[in-house]
Amino acid sequence: MTPIHKLRGVGPALAKVLQDHGVRSVEDLAGMDDAGLRGIPGIGASRAAALTALASEAADTGAEDRPGQAAAVKPVNGNAAPGTGGGQAEASQAQPSQEEMDRKLAEAEAARKAAEEKAAKAKAKAAKAKRKAANLSEEFAAAKIKAKLKAKKMKAKAKKAIEKEKAKAQAILEGKTGEKKKKKAKK
Repeated sequence: MTPIHKLRGVGPALAKVLQDHGVRSVEDLAGMDDAGLRGIPGIGASRAAALTALASEAADTGAEDRPGQAAAVKPVNGNAAPGTGGGQAEASQAQPSQEEMDRKLAEAEAARKAAEEKAAKAKAKAAKAKRKAANLSEEFAAAKIKAKLKAKKMKAKAKKAIEKEKAKAQAILEGKTGEKKKKKAKK
């Protein structure tokens, strides 16, 4: 008995599927009819026919034992050769359907639009923050000028008040010295 994985055109994945369904050798496969093979998931009518033909040829001629010879099986109805990972069920898993591609495209487009909207909002928010910062900067500059003017006025006022107090003090001192002179003059 020749193990099923030795048959050309049967790869590890297909060999596992066949073994899981009781097909352990090339001879088991050659003895099966197409209807029995079609009952195995991933094997359609054309693949079942190709597999039984390969198994029958290999069992009759021992072709699977000769190195360097590959079993030539043409794809039928868009199915790839057995063991190449093709087949309608496997092909539909490998390539997404048009509906699935359209759905994914719509999701990607919606995500792109959402990202653009988010970027536009962020840009608007940044522009608003920039305007606010410019306004605050202008207000700060105006407040700084106003504070300098106020300080200058207060300094001038304080200077006047000091001069006034000095004058008072001078007048008082002069008044006391004038009184002393008067007292001396009276004596």
